[in-house]
Amino acid sequence: MRGKHVLRVGVTALIASVILLRVPVQALQSAFTGIKFGWLIAALGCVAAMLAARCYRWHRLLSAGGLSTTRADSARSLMAGFTLSVVTPGRLGEFGRCLFVEESDRPPVLMLNVFDRILDMWALFSCAVLGLMALSPRPHGIFALGIWLAVLPAAMGLPTFVGHLGDIPWWPVGLRARLREARHRLLPISTPDFAGWALLSTSFDLLTFYCLLRAFQPVSLLAVLTTFPFIVIAGGMPISISGLGPREGLAAILLARYGVPSAVAIDATLLLWAFSALAPAAVGAIWLAVSGSTLPRFSFSDDCTDVADKQSA
Repeated sequence: MRGKHVLRVGVTALIASVILLRVPVQALQSAFTGIKFGWLIAALGCVAAMLAARCYRWHRLLSAGGLSTTRADSARSLMAGFTLSVVTPGRLGEFGRCLFVEESDRPPVLMLNVFDRILDMWALFSCAVLGLMALSPRPHGIFALGIWLAVLPAAMGLPTFVGHLGDIPWWPVGLRARLREARHRLLPISTPDFAGWALLSTSFDLLTFYCLLRAFQPVSLLAVLTTFPFIVIAGGMPISISGLGPREGLAAILLARYGVPSAVAIDATLLLWAFSALAPAAVGAIWLAVSGSTLPRFSFSDDCTDVADKQSA
């Protein structure tokens, strides 16, 4: 694990070095000259709306899964996930929300967390399809729409799919048993309802990026719609820390066709990371510190093993 971490740090440093060779620091600094603060404030408003939508959605999802939790506790686990995401490759730390609930609730929360993140990916894929339809209806847009329609039934059946997490053989025995026990929590969940909320929060993310680019120079909404999903996907690849490097490099390449200078694309993308990931992570870290919470070890007590033994008997 240590070797993989060192490798990802090396990849991050390598890509950042290549970017700085192509786009000097002076160019990145000069791009901030004449920045329009009104658009920055609008971007912060979009981030606030995104976080409000995600907090509401996460609390509703926990409630739909039969978990009794306050809005504050739901929001705390969500923000703590942001905190973990900025120090892990591909924002995988967001799957750590379950570490900040009662140990008995961790298996169902883990499954609900997976369900929630897959819906985020589906919403991002939907934006990519919409962008392709607007940019090139034939043949690329039609082909992408066909894939989206083919995937739609599977997306609507996500509770059943995620419920089979407990059947994955490489989980520890105790964890498999607890996940199997918790799978019934997903059955009452209405996927279309939460898919709609996922689309809403993703739309706020997209508008945040649009406002940040507009803070530097005029840009069309089409340019953002056709590039944003792929920039986010690059940032979610587990090859660098918090997606730094691949995300900024791809943004410079994709936005160049819309006349956006590389320095502006990189600055806007870094601000997007700071606004929508780093700021919530800081809030989560402060919240945990103020509440006296510490990062617990994800463990399963002996009763988990007893459950597993009973199921195998």
